[in-house]
Amino acid sequence: MAWLDLLVLGAAGTAAMRTALERGDLDEAARQGALAGPAIVERALGAADRTTRLAAIAAAPLVEDRAELLDALARAAVSPDRRTAIPAAAAARAIARELVSHDRPDDLADDDLARWRAAWAGLAMQGERWIELRVIALDTAAALDRDGIGVDLGAALGDPDPAFRAAAAATTAPEASARPEPAQRLAGAVIHDLDPEVALAAAQALCMAIDAASARPILDALGPSGLARIRALVTSDAPEVDDVARCLAADGSDASIAALRALHARTGR
Repeated sequence: MAWLDLLVLGAAGTAAMRTALERGDLDEAARQGALAGPAIVERALGAADRTTRLAAIAAAPLVEDRAELLDALARAAVSPDRRTAIPAAAAARAIARELVSHDRPDDLADDDLARWRAAWAGLAMQGERWIELRVIALDTAAALDRDGIGVDLGAALGDPDPAFRAAAAATTAPEASARPEPAQRLAGAVIHDLDPEVALAAAQALCMAIDAASARPILDALGPSGLARIRALVTSDAPEVDDVARCLAADGSDASIAALRALHARTGR
């Protein structure tokens, strides 16, 4: 097919996506993008007008070879236009999660995954971005990371925004939390972070890892100070403390058993 024909088809595909979105038919815009193909959608992701970009974002998780759009979606996500940046990140997260839930395509190299992960991790660590965008970028990077973390955990847990610190802890996979270095980082957050929600998220990440490893390394990482902070958390009004109760049950000390009894009296669980 001549390049002029390709250009005409590309313009037609972009126009069809855009027209559908202007009618308010998001599903049809996505379908038209899937029919047009990844090259057309990638070009539309960089379009000057918002409507075309939004149509391309809707189509991105549906096209063939959609993993190849992770670079273009990262570029779209750094846009100062919140209305397209956050949906672009959400589309990338959907693609990344689907990618790792299936056997990897033969033509997808480790270097590709590493490049995409680095791009999304870099976006997640940009403190001036909207927190919603940063958290979605963090999720995307973690999905693309074989180690189950996605970012430099030490740097993430030192971020000025407590919402991001909590998200970084919560995103850490149990298998990763069980390894010595991540366990020490998370235990440090349990003990030292002044924000109880961050401490609780870090404790949850660690205590859930007891299912992926023996309890001893987790309890050793927490130490007396970490277990004392967890006991304080479960006897407070903080919600979602069932997971951290695993650490107290594994510890089995008189103080931990007393905290578990107090938790049961407060919640009935």
